[in-house]
Amino acid sequence: MGTLLTSHIQAGEVPPVAANQQSAQRIILLAPSAPVILEINLLVDQADFRSISNDYIDRMFASLDRDEDGVLDLKELQSIPAFGIQRYDKGTLQARLKRLDTDPVDQRLSLKEFSTYLHSGQGSAFRIAGVPSRSSQVIELFRKLDQDQNGTLSDAELKASPQTLFLFDRDEDEVLNLAELRPFDSGQSNTASQSPIRQTKVETPFLRLDHDRSVNKAIDEILKKYIEHTNPAKDAIAVGCFQQDRQNTEYLQEADRNTDGFLNREELFDYLQNPSADVQLQIAIPRKQTFRPQLKFLNKTTNRVNEVQVVSSSKIEFHIDGLLLELRVKSTRHLLADNVRFYQTRFRVVDGDKNGYLTEPEFMQLNLPGIEYQKVDKNKDEMLFVEELTDFLIKDTAEVQNQVVMNVTNDGKSLFEILDTDLDRRLSPRELRNSMQRVKEYDGNRDQALDHSELKGHFKITFELGKPELFVFAPRTAAMSMQQNMSIPRTADGPRWFQRMDRNRDGDLSPREFLFDQALFKEYDTDQDQLISPAEAAAIGASE
Repeated sequence: MGTLLTSHIQAGEVPPVAANQQSAQRIILLAPSAPVILEINLLVDQADFRSISNDYIDRMFASLDRDEDGVLDLKELQSIPAFGIQRYDKGTLQARLKRLDTDPVDQRLSLKEFSTYLHSGQGSAFRIAGVPSRSSQVIELFRKLDQDQNGTLSDAELKASPQTLFLFDRDEDEVLNLAELRPFDSGQSNTASQSPIRQTKVETPFLRLDHDRSVNKAIDEILKKYIEHTNPAKDAIAVGCFQQDRQNTEYLQEADRNTDGFLNREELFDYLQNPSADVQLQIAIPRKQTFRPQLKFLNKTTNRVNEVQVVSSSKIEFHIDGLLLELRVKSTRHLLADNVRFYQTRFRVVDGDKNGYLTEPEFMQLNLPGIEYQKVDKNKDEMLFVEELTDFLIKDTAEVQNQVVMNVTNDGKSLFEILDTDLDRRLSPRELRNSMQRVKEYDGNRDQALDHSELKGHFKITFELGKPELFVFAPRTAAMSMQQNMSIPRTADGPRWFQRMDRNRDGDLSPREFLFDQALFKEYDTDQDQLISPAEAAAIGASE
């Protein structure tokens, strides 16, 4: 691991790796007080994880090489995806080809040159996926209230929350439920139909550091989140932000080339190409080989990481800035065989005339999600044999399993859950007005603002190979729908007239619900908070 910390990789490039070569995946955690760099020596079948993308690269190259001459010309280059890599993705097609065409220079791309580019993008080797663990965590309440979009909630933004969320009250009952706050594209039908690669994006404080685009995104987030460490122009971050409780800061200080005590965007960009690791881990995942997945804690270089506990050979827990990280590694190797066996059995069932092959109507009964008959029937003879189906299933499954996925589940409280004090899955006017008081205890760094990391204090993180699309289900959908449709009981506190006026059953009377003269409302609202509470209503009867 020592060589990983001292070797320098050219900005934006991740060179292709051989089977016996090892290099780390770097991840930045935007922790409450300062960034934390995690460095993971990630092995699949005892080889560097990036080597598993070779099959994917071969298939993509073959699909682009339409004339099958073994190289990509300028016309075929038009279909090459752009990964946002500064070195390769700018300019005209001719300019791109000139940059990519390196060995030999012949105005065409070989498989080797194409592989270099795809490894630079790293779009196929590693992915971070946020997983909503409860229905209320799908609600993007934080983003809705963060009016200046700086990644934190100030007291002013929390105070303005009733007015900010007013537009979402579609049924005009003065309370906000899960259905009103849920994103329009997160309904049941959409959730069930999404592929494992195109799931609805759930934000996490974990970001990859593996190419120009991801590094620039990390820089943007760092400057927004740690604003107290930025310079007056807000375009540089103090070196001290990264130095917190670090045992060795010499390499970090060298990154500050102009020695002004700050890292500007250019200095940050260069530093994050190969940053000093705060935590070093090693993960081994089986794909074709047979062994138990392993997770090892190798080293830490900061006192902010503590309470390290090795639960088992595949599970580790530790704390960073008060955040609990529960890491585990899982094997999905069995899914490939399960996938094939399941549909081989289904093949025999749907083959109604028992002639040993499937017609298109029979194939439809397999219920392969999003798969057309013509894609599986390779020789186009309208007779799909079990061998053709098996070959397709193996390739379809292997394509997804060419990627290592880091699934991040938030098992802490969401902002919606914190504000929903009566647990009725709705936000009432009183709950919104008490929001500042409720979130104070979660402001871990005491900067008078709230950010995502401070809300989500417990992360469950699982490393595994991508699950085959055919075995991805959405079991929470029905439960989420049931919770949404649960009836809210009538208010049980306060006088009878109060209970009947409380139409939205939130336990308070607003001026809109109060059916008498508004002058009386002001008289009964003794604390002048624009709400009559059960206690204030009861006091009216007692005084009379």
